[in-house]
Amino acid sequence: MSGARRRPAIPVILLTGYLGAGKTSLLNHLLRHPDARIGVIVNDFGELNIDAGLVVGQVDEPFSISGGCICCLTDDSSLEDALVAMTDPSLRLDAIIVEASGFAEPLTLARMVTRMGRHRFHLGGVIDVVDATMHFQTVDTSHLPPLRYAATTLVLVNKLDQLPEPDRDAAIEAVRDRVHQRNPRVIVIGTHHARLDPALIFDPGVGEAEYANRRRGSASVGEESIQPELPIRELLRQAYAEAATEQTGEDETALPHRHAQSVTVTGTGCADPDAVMDFVEDLPAGVYRVKGTVLVDVGPRRVRFGVQAVGPNVYVSEQTGQAPDLPDADSVLVVIGEDFDAEAARSALTSALSPDADPETGTDHNAGTDRAERLLHHVRLHS
Repeated sequence: MSGARRRPAIPVILLTGYLGAGKTSLLNHLLRHPDARIGVIVNDFGELNIDAGLVVGQVDEPFSISGGCICCLTDDSSLEDALVAMTDPSLRLDAIIVEASGFAEPLTLARMVTRMGRHRFHLGGVIDVVDATMHFQTVDTSHLPPLRYAATTLVLVNKLDQLPEPDRDAAIEAVRDRVHQRNPRVIVIGTHHARLDPALIFDPGVGEAEYANRRRGSASVGEESIQPELPIRELLRQAYAEAATEQTGEDETALPHRHAQSVTVTGTGCADPDAVMDFVEDLPAGVYRVKGTVLVDVGPRRVRFGVQAVGPNVYVSEQTGQAPDLPDADSVLVVIGEDFDAEAARSALTSALSPDADPETGTDHNAGTDRAERLLHHVRLHS
């Protein structure tokens, strides 16, 4: 294998929710982030993709999949073709967002994306947007919570501004109670106008940084310089901001949105693979995702793995070459979420990434390939 670094798999974020819950509003909010490059796949239930006309600021024209709900297509190759096309390194995307039909089943969509990925892309989360005013009349209407909660990684209880202020916390708790009956690890938060910190769900600017690293690091990459974004994108952003201000009567940039919390932990030497996987396979309360690289002994070799976890979804890839973002460390993991115990997370990962610094661990890092089997298992799942 050559020393060139393979382009990291791009996270695919599924944006689901009942009709009118606020999916397109959230998508537009994410697209207006000044540093983000996002690919968009719009799926509307019908012959015409009306929603595609409401999406502003996309990197290119969205792939619009007509003819019915994605998960109900007898031939889902159109979705896979669109996802593969967006993994082209020249697009330098940070994430791909699939805005699903309001009739889409998140569990089916998540399984499709995972099956199709093959280290080109991976499931980066399933966001379900809930209408705080209509959810229990349209979606959650049975004595059992909907099965969709089992696949969801983040639930946004949107349109809280349409409820009296004293009723908002109760509305969030009612949804949280039902969601947690299916999956107690799902984070449920309330939003106004579908505003959410993009850093909670993807890394704005990573595509640009990766492209710059590759251009600096190898003259044989053979990629041509790409024209910067056209002014029309900025004009669209401005037009949307003005429209939002007119609609709400408030400065769009000043409207409240949820901010992500993060903790970064580094380590030297080989990490304890079991301790790393114990953390990422059972994320602490309030932690939404974990990302980074870890150096691990695999038999006689030292192997660097890329690790991504979003809710219960774990993605691991074997990396080649020196990680450019680790000048003074062998491993690094970043923990991102809302209102989690930062010190507990830091303590657990410090021990996992630099176990030799703690004589109490008694960890043997020369125990052969078996200690890395859990990491290798996830690599094989996406191969």
